[in-house]
Amino acid sequence: MKTQLLKSVSSYLIFSSVLFVSACNEEQILQESAVEKQELSDDANAKLIIGQPTQFNAFTFAEEIERYMEDQNVGFGYSIMSNGEEFFVGNGGEGFARKAFEAGGEKQHGALVQQESLQATQYVTALAVLKILKRYNLSLQTKVWPYLPKGWEPSPGFKSLNFEHLLSHQTGLVNGGTEQSIMASVKGEVNTSLRKVNDINYILLGIITPYVDAVEKSKKGNSTLLKVLNQAPLNFNIYAAEFRKIVYENVFLPAGIKQASLIDWQAWGDGGYMQPHLSTQGYLEIKGTAAGIDKAVVSANAGATGLYMSASQFAHLQSAVSQLKVVSAADLHLMKNKLFGFDGALNGTIGKYYYKTGLGYRCNTIIMDFGKAQVALFANSPISVTVNHPVEIAKRFEKSLEK
Repeated sequence: MKTQLLKSVSSYLIFSSVLFVSACNEEQILQESAVEKQELSDDANAKLIIGQPTQFNAFTFAEEIERYMEDQNVGFGYSIMSNGEEFFVGNGGEGFARKAFEAGGEKQHGALVQQESLQATQYVTALAVLKILKRYNLSLQTKVWPYLPKGWEPSPGFKSLNFEHLLSHQTGLVNGGTEQSIMASVKGEVNTSLRKVNDINYILLGIITPYVDAVEKSKKGNSTLLKVLNQAPLNFNIYAAEFRKIVYENVFLPAGIKQASLIDWQAWGDGGYMQPHLSTQGYLEIKGTAAGIDKAVVSANAGATGLYMSASQFAHLQSAVSQLKVVSAADLHLMKNKLFGFDGALNGTIGKYYYKTGLGYRCNTIIMDFGKAQVALFANSPISVTVNHPVEIAKRFEKSLEK
């Protein structure tokens, strides 16, 4: 276990802790919320645990994360935010972003190292969609089909879908894994009665959101963007480029994220775009001499996966969202209550802990929102307990709560 001093934006916070409310016995906490397996209304009606005042010790949480991740034998970077202040031990991680024999030479992993964020990207997409809808005074019940690319042919069932259906994964649509299948998905049958997480919902949101901007502008006499988007029915590079602009202007800028203009769905560094072989590599195991794999360039799936960020950047975004710098209190409540950009919630000592996970071939990620504290944890090797990952992180958060 590392023994370096805790890094903090404000050093005095190293020795202080942030006041939270409510506590309970250990056996009462971390029960899976019904939201993951049943109707959303069940989660909305779930009771929070109320008890005695409790303090959060960010240093303890950082140590617990380090200890847990070291046991997983992976390369990782993490960042903890508490009331807008950042915490991590040492460089905020361990292992390698690239090994010595890789192109560009050895690079240590850590909080400030960019990595594939996988499906955690959907948290960012949900924020962008809510902002664009609000800009044009559109409700969540607005039908999505009028904002499909030119030449796409939605089925009668698809024409019944609204933005809430896609954001909450209540469509029944399927993803065939190819660019052609994305276009074909809108011709399929739908089922809005069940929540079933599928990347296709957020893939479509990544394409539809620029069209909302374009169509609404065209209604006011400016059809320039609509003409750009409609150059071809499968113009995914253009869709992704316009979606990136929307995310930058509506999410990253108001959040005050460092290097916001550089963040992309492909490998980037201080100078902008970089060759994929110089990106953080994905490894089957952190030790050994097996070569890593490059970060893929993502365009068609931009709304669902592939955003290349550091754990520090992502945690700062989560913190800004919690401080209502990006969306309103009402919209943040909707995100949590209806799981827009989240997978589920755990019932814990101080309330509900919301999480989003991402799983890739040689990496996985998790972001968690504990209310006044947030954490982003990115690993570039498989974690052995992926299924229980949110629970494992939440357990360590619980250990950082002190009476």
